[in-house]
Amino acid sequence: MSLALLAGKVLTVALGFLVALRGFQGYRRHESEPMLYLSVGFLFISVGGVMDCSFFTILDVQTPFSGVLQTGLVAIGMALVLYSMYR
Repeated sequence: MSLALLAGKVLTVALGFLVALRGFQGYRRHESEPMLYLSVGFLFISVGGVMDCSFFTILDVQTPFSGVLQTGLVAIGMALVLYSMYR
């Protein structure tokens, strides 16, 4: 994995975590349950969005399983964000 790609992935995860942190702070400040679902959803999307074959190669995980895991994390995150909009 190139250094530029790794830096981009770290930046993406950091920004996603900052969005999730602000959502969690909104949840605590206003006791708004949808904000909790929104922040957890962004965590899942942030982590799932940066996973790729090169990341799993480092961890020695089989490629088909990695695709299922990545897609599952992003799908769960999207479902949580959608759920927060209807709460």
